[in-house]
Amino acid sequence: MLLMSLAWLALVPPLGAAYRAARLPPRTPRMMAEPDPTAPRALVVGGSGRVGGSTVNWLHKLSAREGMPLRLAVGGRSAASFEAARQRLQRSGMDTSALEFVRVDLDDPSSLAAAVNGCALCVNTAGPFQQRESPALLAACIDARVAYCDVCDEIPLARSSRALSPQACDAGVPMVVSCGIWPGVSALMAAEAKARLPACERLDLSFFTAGTGNAGPTIVSATFLLLCQAALVAEAGKLVPKEPWTERRAVDFGGSIGTRWTWLLDNPDVPTCSEALGIPNMSSRFGTAPLVWNYLFGAMKALPAALLGDKAKMQALALFSEPIIRVVDRLVGATNAMRVDAYGFGSVTPDVTLRVAHDDLEQCVGQATAAFGLELLQGGVTPGVWYPAELPTVTRSRILERVREDAIVWEI
Repeated sequence: MLLMSLAWLALVPPLGAAYRAARLPPRTPRMMAEPDPTAPRALVVGGSGRVGGSTVNWLHKLSAREGMPLRLAVGGRSAASFEAARQRLQRSGMDTSALEFVRVDLDDPSSLAAAVNGCALCVNTAGPFQQRESPALLAACIDARVAYCDVCDEIPLARSSRALSPQACDAGVPMVVSCGIWPGVSALMAAEAKARLPACERLDLSFFTAGTGNAGPTIVSATFLLLCQAALVAEAGKLVPKEPWTERRAVDFGGSIGTRWTWLLDNPDVPTCSEALGIPNMSSRFGTAPLVWNYLFGAMKALPAALLGDKAKMQALALFSEPIIRVVDRLVGATNAMRVDAYGFGSVTPDVTLRVAHDDLEQCVGQATAAFGLELLQGGVTPGVWYPAELPTVTRSRILERVREDAIVWEI
């Protein structure tokens, strides 16, 4: 743990006043009218985290803009964490006076049932999702007839959720899993690219995030956990496990981001899109900045699998390194970029290339998750449990239009 943290620290020059100057002054909160007590109630589980807090903010912003303001609640284990998140949201300009806290224990079915009772929408951002086996919160939402979406990036858990689609359909509840920015919007991009070809033989997904994208330790611990599991790729219609963080490829993400190195990393978009869209060959790659972080990730694969796959230890390492992570984030920015390349049969170069980038991962993942959530509330998703790639064209277009806001690259 100490050696890893020292390695990261070595990347960071003394910042002094430059670091302090990068800290922005608090914004004046946007004062909103007291929400209608009859307005739909939306619960964001994990809303005290960076991704969850961003989702709360975007639900607040988009729902008001679209004429259906929500009563928002944050679900979590700690009232202290909620208070810190509330203050952070207020500093960003959101009026949090009506924001509620709901205590939630993901391992306690009675806690889940009580938390979702009376809600119209539940959004699960409580990552990391690696090594979870039971979609308990989704099941509680089926029982309570509450629309549900999550940012799950673990394919076994996503499949377990998808298996409950008949129950959700019987209950008349619309649900979408794995629907953040990636996986999520990336799957919509894959569906869009495939739709522009008579037939698609191969589809490559590529992602770049500077630092942690302001998403903090959770994305770091999730990456650590992904390094100890095979990266699934689709080859000739079959899923094939490959060693993660191999098969390096240079990818041009457009705009000021330019060309970045990427490596194979497991992504549920590969199996879900391959199956839903009928694409026989697919892979997913990821890279980050600073460049040396990529090589540190590669070096971490040498750790014993039992250690690298220990969720508690990897989360502890990420939290221990948080001060260093935050400094590096301020140095390299928080850009998130995605590229989808689709090939027709027999093509050796892409026939369709789509690129999207935002300047802050923390913001755009919340924006994307909120966009999916609003579509659930507005009737754009039929009852059942769906992957993003399975959504209708008109629903896909509306979600993409919401995500287009603040994009620095939009080539769709």
